Amino acid sequence: MNKYWLSGIIFLAYGLASPAFSSETATLAINGRISPPTCSMAMVNGQPQQHCGQLTYDVDTRHQVSSPVKGVTTEVVVAGSDSKRRIVLNRYD
Repeated sequence: MNKYWLSGIIFLAYGLASPAFSSETATLAINGRISPPTCSMAMVNGQPQQHCGQLTYDVDTRHQVSSPVKGVTTEVVVAGSDSKRRIVLNRYD
């Protein structure tokens, strides 16, 4: 019985110590290009507008998420506890 306890302790110690002594390294290479943003937001007469290329879209602040342009998701988030302040978030797919 003691032999099993001793082997269990040795295997446990080895299992816990092996990540601490590992020497594996990895290199990550990312190839690509950075393109300028295709859409931007602006406030016009107190209303947020989304400009994508030559097109302009009014963002409906009554809805939480809208998607007037394929690949761009616009989300309007209330800032803190003040219901008058909102943050417009654009996510690009």
